[in-house]
Amino acid sequence: MEKIEGIVRKHIKAGYEYEVFFHRIKKKKIEVQEERVENLSASEEVGVGIRVLKGNKLGFAYTTHIREEDIKDCLEKAIETCELQPPDEGFAFLEKLEPSSVSSVFDKEGVQKSLEEKINIPITMEKRAKEIDGRIKGVRKSSLSEGIFEVHQRNSYGLEINYSGTSYIAMISALAQDGSDASISWEYRGARRLSDIDVEDIVKDVVFKSTSLLNPSEFETKSIPVVLFRESAAMLLEAFSPMFLGDSLVKGKTLLSGKEEEAVGSEALTIIDDGSMDNGFATYPYDGEGVPTRRNVVIEKGVFKGFLHSLYTSRKLETSPTGNSERGGFRTQPATGITNLYVEKGDKSLEEMLSLPEVFLVIDLMGLHTADPISGEFSLGASGVLYREGKPYKTLRGVTVAGNILKLWNDIISVGEDLKFFANVGSPSILVDRLTVGGS
Repeated sequence: MEKIEGIVRKHIKAGYEYEVFFHRIKKKKIEVQEERVENLSASEEVGVGIRVLKGNKLGFAYTTHIREEDIKDCLEKAIETCELQPPDEGFAFLEKLEPSSVSSVFDKEGVQKSLEEKINIPITMEKRAKEIDGRIKGVRKSSLSEGIFEVHQRNSYGLEINYSGTSYIAMISALAQDGSDASISWEYRGARRLSDIDVEDIVKDVVFKSTSLLNPSEFETKSIPVVLFRESAAMLLEAFSPMFLGDSLVKGKTLLSGKEEEAVGSEALTIIDDGSMDNGFATYPYDGEGVPTRRNVVIEKGVFKGFLHSLYTSRKLETSPTGNSERGGFRTQPATGITNLYVEKGDKSLEEMLSLPEVFLVIDLMGLHTADPISGEFSLGASGVLYREGKPYKTLRGVTVAGNILKLWNDIISVGEDLKFFANVGSPSILVDRLTVGGS
């Protein structure tokens, strides 16, 4: 990194500040089908992103080559881009690096495990799924992905950041069959340490989901109480997470604008974004612009506490950054994003929430990309189980659930104790007073 920064210092034009972002990532993916390896892939990518600043004008370019002529060419392109851009008072580089108490997790033990041991994880998931329930007739795919990365960042004010880390994602898609009916569901988990991938937990959930959705019945449209099973609740939270971001506020694309310290949900609802969480999937010492990551309460007991900000959006809106500048790699510029976002767990068991006279347990949601974080409106495909007096009554597939996210938050009756994370987004199961469930 010192060599790369030296090249930039050598060739930078007078009057320009610079930032150099170096990113290396090694990826490995193992895919298994019928308890045999179907695909094994490995890749490594290295690159440098260069941003330059003059006044309030910013330029950016990147390169996947790190020879001096390539770095020089990349720098020149960034300068050319800068000269063409309009000024923006939000553009700035961090001038002083504050210390961070957060560490990035590097799983040395996991990295050193043999390929055979890693292959055994998706194979074991497939075997266990078939063992748990005889209705699991096959596994479409079972996989394990490993990422090993390092980040080095420097700027002309003396900022210097270095850290590395690991991440793992396990996924399984299971086929359940009963008579002439079949149902497919999938499940995944992410962790920074390989040993934190709970194979048994993943398999139990995918078996529960796929077998619960067998032999569906017809359903007439009506408004009824709904329990969002923890994964469905987490995916809905992720779909609407842009409404919490400073970028959305700057662009006027969030219905939370002007609602700080106002009640926007039930007192049972608390949402937290925590980039400093121990072993969090998106836990890093610094965000994409060098601001230390931290715990931010977004909604506390139903009250909206404020937006998540990058350095850019904090300057635009004259507030403080929250450590939420996200950088996907050397090819992208920083933007406001979530870290480890989750609904804080409550004290209700799933069984308690399903003990109503009638309640629909939403197991799968489809079409989440159509949810509108600007208006809050959603109409999603859903599958699940209708419960009566705490017992499964009928399976529903191909129905819809529709409403507005603010009304849903306000209609929350209770929050479960079964918090789980799906990579960097987590939620327990949530009981909502009622939603419109459209018949199949």
